Amino acid sequence: MTEASKTISFLAAGIVSIAAAYMVTSAPSDFDPGDRVGQRLNEFEVGDPKSLTIIKVAEGGSKLEEFEVAEQGGMWTIPSKQGYPADATEQMAAAATGLMNREILRVEAKTADEHAKLGVLNPSDAELDGKAIGVGTRVVMTDVDDKPLVDMIIGDEVKDFPGQYYVRNSNQDVVYVVSLDPDKLTTTFDDWIEDDLLKLDPFNIKEVTINDYSAELTYSITPDGRLAPQVLWDRRGKMELAYDNDAAKWEPLELVKFSRQTGEPEPFTLTDDEELNEEKLREMRNGLDDLLIVDVERKPAGLSSDLKAGEDFLRDRDSAESLVKRGFAPLRIEEGGPLEILSSEGEVICTMNNGVEYVLRFGKLAMDAAADAAEGDAADANGGKLNRFLFVSARFNEDAIERPVLAPLPELPAGADEPADANGAEESADAPDESADADDAQETPAAEEATEDEEEEEEVADDESVATETAAADDPNTDGDAEVSQESPAEADAAMAEEATEDAVEAADEATEDVAEAAEASDLEAGLEALIAERKAIQQENDRLLDQYKNTLAEGRETVAELNERFGDWYYVISEDVYKQIHLSLDDVIKQKDAEPAGEGGAAAAPADDDPLTGLPNISLGGGDEAGQDESAE
Repeated sequence: MTEASKTISFLAAGIVSIAAAYMVTSAPSDFDPGDRVGQRLNEFEVGDPKSLTIIKVAEGGSKLEEFEVAEQGGMWTIPSKQGYPADATEQMAAAATGLMNREILRVEAKTADEHAKLGVLNPSDAELDGKAIGVGTRVVMTDVDDKPLVDMIIGDEVKDFPGQYYVRNSNQDVVYVVSLDPDKLTTTFDDWIEDDLLKLDPFNIKEVTINDYSAELTYSITPDGRLAPQVLWDRRGKMELAYDNDAAKWEPLELVKFSRQTGEPEPFTLTDDEELNEEKLREMRNGLDDLLIVDVERKPAGLSSDLKAGEDFLRDRDSAESLVKRGFAPLRIEEGGPLEILSSEGEVICTMNNGVEYVLRFGKLAMDAAADAAEGDAADANGGKLNRFLFVSARFNEDAIERPVLAPLPELPAGADEPADANGAEESADAPDESADADDAQETPAAEEATEDEEEEEEVADDESVATETAAADDPNTDGDAEVSQESPAEADAAMAEEATEDAVEAADEATEDVAEAAEASDLEAGLEALIAERKAIQQENDRLLDQYKNTLAEGRETVAELNERFGDWYYVISEDVYKQIHLSLDDVIKQKDAEPAGEGGAAAAPADDDPLTGLPNISLGGGDEAGQDESAE
């Protein structure tokens, strides 16, 4: 293709583009804006918009303020804030509802001559000379295919008609009057984000450590090209405080102040007339619970997920300067330790019951916000709205989690082992009962036989005694000696019977002892089984406590990883008021006890030399003169 042909092609393309633009921006020649009264502007469904851009002139009229939110990959982000995550589902729906299907109430103007008067000048074309009179707010909404759903400029509110505004499509001169609520089209950053940065539960706060110091951070270049940090310290105090949820009060764990002369730490305790300032500490706790940010900036690459600087970080001058500019510096806090982030205005460490620790490092003033605050009458009246950089990270403190106290297992008797199965123990437990029954069966015949022998011997003895007595009566020559000799066989028989009885009793006693020994063995076996069961129950409870402890550790570490994933890419910006609410000094934390009011605890005591009954009438207490005489005598 020759140069002439190329030129003709470019001219043709240009003519086509101009014609297309004319067709888009121009109304038909027979177009009558009045015909649109009663019709609708911006006809779409509430879920159609996938991006929103709002452009307006910032307060002071010296620069444009552009805010954008868009859905990307199913997640809402804020492209105008380097893709910071947005909590935009409800806010976007409210904005879309406020713009869609707006009824045209009337036509206010047909030419551009009245745009300034009605406040519908395009902000993108405005002269940013500090005045910007008549400039409106441009609102653009697009769908999933990036097709415009709304491209409108919102102007001034109609006088005497609250809620009605002058509007125009940005590519048309016609100005309409519609009802809408521009407050739903906010460009305030914190209206579009998660308003709880830390997402902590204030009732689970265990301890808070406040390191109150200032550090001037500078860098010098070493001969080998590295950046060497230099720090000038101004340490003021360190406060380690524990929160008692049951008593709803704070307790000091460690209080340290630093010598102004030597800089050495000087631990101290509260005096009798000092106490912790519960009101200030309650405000700090509330500030941690609802930590509000007003802006964000991306931090430099090169920090690991736990927000500690890598060894090569100091070699990246731009990254290091980015930190220093905002009041942070990567350096080794401890000799030989890893590179960590040191902040210029102290830090606060909030330790939770689950071991998660939030580390809040405070940097320099956010210069853009400080410059804005210095402009205008507000700075003179209120001292300006200063903001400060905040570096947030999380870490896990295992020592913050109470370790379980495991119960000791009772000792087994010497030589006793826990059985491998329960059936053997049950069989051995049943054996003593069978042995006892056998002993009882052996005892009964022996006793019965002894009793029968004894009865037979007694009958024989009785018969012999009768015969002897009869013979003696018949023989007159029988004397006492003969009678004694006749009784001796009976006595012998009785002795034999008694001996047999004693044998039977002894056999019965032996059988009883066997039963007792068997019962004792059964009791020992049952006791061992109970001891084994107790050991098993204790071991199961110990295992449960250990599992619970391990799960708590795992959940805490997982939470820390999730938090650092969220915090990792960002410098946060907070207001100076929030900074002062969280970063407390010793003077903030400690106060003098209030003086006790006079007479506290009861009525004021009367002076020693005064009669407390002075002025009361003389009242008779009974007893007449005798009572009075007795009192006088006493």
